[in-house]
Amino acid sequence: MNNVQFTSKEQVIFFMMTPSISLSHYDYKFISNMQYLTHDKKQITSGQSELFEKLLLKYKKQWATNGYDSDQLNMLPWKCVVVTSLPKYTNANVDWDDSINKLIIRVPFKKDFISSFRKEMTSYYPVNDSIDNSLTWSWNSERKRYEANPTTHALKLAYEILPQFFTTVYHNEVKDIITELESNKIEYKSPTLTTVEGKYTVVESNYILDEKLLGVTLDNTPKCLYLMSQLGIDVDSKITNGEAKLEFCSNYIVECDIENVDEWTSWIVELGVKIISMGRGSTQGNMALEALRRALTETKQVFVKNNLLMKLQGELDYTIDDQFIEDLIAKDSLPILVQYNSIVEPDHCHGDNRNGKIIIITNGRTVTIT
Repeated sequence: MNNVQFTSKEQVIFFMMTPSISLSHYDYKFISNMQYLTHDKKQITSGQSELFEKLLLKYKKQWATNGYDSDQLNMLPWKCVVVTSLPKYTNANVDWDDSINKLIIRVPFKKDFISSFRKEMTSYYPVNDSIDNSLTWSWNSERKRYEANPTTHALKLAYEILPQFFTTVYHNEVKDIITELESNKIEYKSPTLTTVEGKYTVVESNYILDEKLLGVTLDNTPKCLYLMSQLGIDVDSKITNGEAKLEFCSNYIVECDIENVDEWTSWIVELGVKIISMGRGSTQGNMALEALRRALTETKQVFVKNNLLMKLQGELDYTIDDQFIEDLIAKDSLPILVQYNSIVEPDHCHGDNRNGKIIIITNGRTVTIT
């Protein structure tokens, strides 16, 4: 193969815009923008240069197919000017906007961050259904930033998630709050069930939780840990001690493998749950592989064997005697949502459509393709 001998990264960019390299949607937009900046503006930032070099390595196999070594391509020079990226464009910046009384976040684009941030926001389960069920942080496309009402939870999300992806800088009033909080050593930053001097207690509680917990016996039983998960109360690891059943009960959203369906279904029954709400991916028409269809059938069979009532989109899949239904209504038992998809919608967790727990079924079995 007689390959063109590139002498600069600009030539590599031009080649990447041809069908020879199959780019993802986001990567294509980035390369297209880089072509504009290097050809028309003749200037890029050091951050853009670093990201471009990472993309060359990402498509290493395709480069090899075309007869090129991506490591060698990374050693080529730029013809355009490369200026040092300013911190405000590479860091996560958290500030307060007096004009609209909102917390704000400005971050560089990063897909992994966006996915994680959305997941954390949708997994939040308020103890009071009067709380606004919309996402804590909303994206303002006009101002190109996240905005949130000034709540403890909004700031907590920013404080915990942003440093996982960016150097995080706090400004003005927000900086003062963070500085004060970090000066005080706090072992538990959110309501947590733990033991103090051998007695079970919820630390960092609030008046809403205190009302909800009136008359509740705190211990390490599955039903108590299940209640904690519904109230948004963390459970200290020294209580669950890595035990699978207790971890299952104490987390609101859990992943369970089809291989262990008999085991975790028995835990559902032990919690007193009577209804299974069949969610995303629970219809055979949506299952792409025969192995997944078999897994769905197997799951339903185990539920039926354990007298669990299944419903789909508000309708019952299987009917059981009328007395059972009356007992269920009297106990006001929340259904458990079971789905084969990792996407969790906010309305699964709140209001009239809320669930007692969300189980995401995984399939770790080997799939043989013939």
